[in-house]
Amino acid sequence: MDDPRIERTKAHPLIDIIVITICAVICGADDWVGVAEFGTSKAAWLKDFLELPNGIPSHDTFGRVFARINPDQFQQSFLQWIQAVQTVRADIIAIDGKTHRGSHDRPNGKTALHLVSAWAAENRLVLGQIAVDSTSNEITAIPQLLDLLDLRGCTVTIDAMGCQTAIAAKIRDGEGHDVLALKANQTTFHADVQALFADARAAKQPEYGMTCATETTSGHGRVETRTAYVISDPAVIAYLNPGNRWRDLASIALVEAQRTVDGKTTTEQR
Repeated sequence: MDDPRIERTKAHPLIDIIVITICAVICGADDWVGVAEFGTSKAAWLKDFLELPNGIPSHDTFGRVFARINPDQFQQSFLQWIQAVQTVRADIIAIDGKTHRGSHDRPNGKTALHLVSAWAAENRLVLGQIAVDSTSNEITAIPQLLDLLDLRGCTVTIDAMGCQTAIAAKIRDGEGHDVLALKANQTTFHADVQALFADARAAKQPEYGMTCATETTSGHGRVETRTAYVISDPAVIAYLNPGNRWRDLASIALVEAQRTVDGKTTTEQR
C-alpha cells in the first residue's frame, strides 16, 4: 500500500498507524481520539511488535493519514491479511446490500450510505465492502466485490438482486459455488421453476426425483413449519437450463414456510 505522505514529514511508520488503528477499532474505538487513547494505554504492548520511534501518534495524525490513504488499496491489503489469517477455507460467504440508517445528510442533499458487503459466516468477518449510490446499483457492485475475494471452495449466497447469469459465471470462474435467490426479476426462468415444482408436487412427473425435508419450530406464540423441496436430477436440470446459461446449475430448491400466529396461518414460498 502506498504511503501518501512526504518523506521528510514522516514521524511515524505507516504500518504503526495502521496496526494501532485496526487494534483500536477491534476493541471498540469509533473515532480518532479513541484510537489515540487506545494506543497510549497499550503502548508497552504495542512496542513488542511496532517500532514507535516517536511514541503514539496524535489523533490528528491518525485522521490526516487515513484521509489521504487510497481506500481501494487499503481494502485490498486488509482483505489479503484477513484471507491469510482465516482458519476455514470452505466458508459460506453471504453477499448482501444494506442502507445504513442515520448516514444521510438531507440538508446537503446527500442520501444514506448503501453498502454491499461480503460476510464470512464461519469466521464471522466482513471480507469486503463497496459503497453504491442506491440498491439498483448492487448488480454492478457485486462483480467488483467478487473480484476482491478468494472464492475457491466457498459457497456464495446472494439475494434476488444478484441472481444474474454473469454473476453466477464469475463465481464459478473463481472456483466457488453459488446459492442464488430466484424471484420474478428473472421472469421466464422463475416461471419455469415454479411450473416444474408445481408439477412435481402434484405427482404429475414423479421422474423429477424431487426430495424434501420438513422442520417445525415454535416460540413467542408462533409455530412455523418449513419444508424444503429440491430437484437435482441431471436430465431435468439440463432441460431447465439449455446451453448451460446458468453456469454449472446443479439443483433448484423451493422453501415453503407456513406460519401460525394467534390462530391465523400464512404461507410463503421462496
